[in-house]
Amino acid sequence: MDSEMRIKNMETLVSHGNIPGRKIVADILEAGLEAADSYNNVRRLVRREDNKLIIGCKEFEPTGDPQSGEIVFDLDKIGHIYVVGAAKGVQRPAKAIEDVLGDRLTGGHVIPKKGDEKILTKIGVTFGAHPVPDSDCVRGCEEIYKITQKVKPGDLVFTISGNGGSSLLTYPAPGISIEDAKEVTYQMQIKRGVPTGDLNAVRNHIDLLKVGRLSMLMKSAFQVHILMWDAGDPLPTESGAHGYEKLMNQNLWLHALPDCTTFADAVNIIKKWDAWDDMPESVRRHLERADPQYESPKRRDFEKLSFRIFGVLPRRGPITAARKKAEALGVKAVILTEWMQAEAKDAGRVIAQIAKNIEAKGNPFEPPCVLFSTG
Repeated sequence: MDSEMRIKNMETLVSHGNIPGRKIVADILEAGLEAADSYNNVRRLVRREDNKLIIGCKEFEPTGDPQSGEIVFDLDKIGHIYVVGAAKGVQRPAKAIEDVLGDRLTGGHVIPKKGDEKILTKIGVTFGAHPVPDSDCVRGCEEIYKITQKVKPGDLVFTISGNGGSSLLTYPAPGISIEDAKEVTYQMQIKRGVPTGDLNAVRNHIDLLKVGRLSMLMKSAFQVHILMWDAGDPLPTESGAHGYEKLMNQNLWLHALPDCTTFADAVNIIKKWDAWDDMPESVRRHLERADPQYESPKRRDFEKLSFRIFGVLPRRGPITAARKKAEALGVKAVILTEWMQAEAKDAGRVIAQIAKNIEAKGNPFEPPCVLFSTG
């Protein structure tokens, strides 16, 4: 599977126009996309040597992680091995674990977005709706919950979290229907344009699996949390904590990890957006009751577990791989900026003007060259 081309229409793209130039550009893009492929990166993270399972890659460790280095498991001494998760694209990292472990994998269940093709064979799949959850999301969560009830001491569990999980991993608390949960998303984000962070603070408090609850249900097992995200490198707009500290203290959407908000925060956010009266009665009642047994786990709870965290999509990975490919093809690679903050169409327009100036005037760089930017 790792030899699969990411650009599906490569032949069409390089069949006309400046064919040599198009081939160079396509090869560079392919290299960048390969570096952003969670399947490849999980294969780098999770390896098997005979009866040893080796998990670890320095590149994927959160900065400031108090635990570091590889973990080595003796497969003769591990009990069951499960994979659970929900995210857009969740099947690719799950498939990597399937391929590494083979028959040694007990099973698992994941929830990808509807419209994806099923690629898993041993891990169960339920396709769910995004951005507004549906009953299939709940059905997928029911399957994941069944697995949590099987987990025993000595077992190993891989969790996979990433974008889209806040919708796909929807398992409403008692008394709240899926229709009520859908209405929360509609009223907050679709009708009022509430930022996802604020919406998540609410959704996280009407759910049974989100933000660390899933992990707490499997507390007897060793857990490896795979994030389809960059766990170490802060975005240009970020300040303050990042890496491990950010994951522990500011998380709202990587649902294997602990939460940073409370029932009171959820109520205040709804009222801030003048949405309280439009919330389903069951949601208002649940949030006002603020039953401690349904409060989301926090760092102090989570760090009592046995776990490691790895972010398998480092932000610099694709641009670094693309630059190396360009240089290998004999083309000068120039990174204009790693701090671009602009609409893609606007950024593209400016970079295209720079490229035209290079072609016409040889300034500020001599052609041939390739221009990169990210942000």
